[in-house]
Amino acid sequence: MTKRIGLGLAALFLAFSMAAQSPWARNKAGIYAQASYNFIPTYSTLFGVGGDDIVLDHEVSERQIQVYGEYGLTKKTTLILSIPVVFNERGASNPDSTLMFAQEDTGSISGLGNTMFAVRHQFLSGKVALAGTLRMGFPAGATYKPSTDLRTGYDAITIQPMVNVGMGFGKSYGFLYGSYGYRSNNYSHFINFGAEAGIRLGKVWLAGFSDFVYPLENGDRILPGIDVLTGLYVNDQGWLSIGAKAIWEITRFVGITVSGAGAAWAQNVPKSPGVGAGVYFKWD
Repeated sequence: MTKRIGLGLAALFLAFSMAAQSPWARNKAGIYAQASYNFIPTYSTLFGVGGDDIVLDHEVSERQIQVYGEYGLTKKTTLILSIPVVFNERGASNPDSTLMFAQEDTGSISGLGNTMFAVRHQFLSGKVALAGTLRMGFPAGATYKPSTDLRTGYDAITIQPMVNVGMGFGKSYGFLYGSYGYRSNNYSHFINFGAEAGIRLGKVWLAGFSDFVYPLENGDRILPGIDVLTGLYVNDQGWLSIGAKAIWEITRFVGITVSGAGAAWAQNVPKSPGVGAGVYFKWD
């Protein structure tokens, strides 16, 4: 069994929206807007339950354009919106699969992923910042293609209340978060914990983060098996991700971000790392 570290699109999305997990509110009428291009290199293996691999009969690739924004409704309350447009493809046969000679459909799908809206309220703003965040994810907009097992997101509503706590130290920061996720349409619920810490070096912020998602396995939606075609947005996905990102503040208002994430443990997600880059504008 290969030991290559990787993780699917969920952690890739996380790498470019960690601001949604931070405990700091944006200034009143302050704006942050970011557009990013994220992708997972072509993969043909999933992390299976119990450490076993799930070998796909065709290669799969995932790409995403994401628009992410924050608006300071008041000096303590921030509105957050994320809109992903997803492009997924099922392509060449996998020579490692026992089914590589089977006549299976290839194809692609594109459309809206799981749009996310959130409200964050900062309760403490002194040396320690404490906030509560309520996130809501909406079902994916593209039609599922059964013959290729392609989809652009979860066919479910996700409601995720979260507690966020952190501290800033001038040229460094750190924060923690924890939440419970409810997902409709027979998907399992999940718990989610994570952390991020960063340091500023000139005009560049360097940060590391980790995110843990543990499915409670209380949903009866069909799990991937030996006949799974893509593993996209299936039930009981989980991971312990480790990632890093860099933010170059070109000016006070404009900057560039790059990020990547992999997994120390995972189940039912692709065995390939997530990588991407974005550009942002802010006005505080």
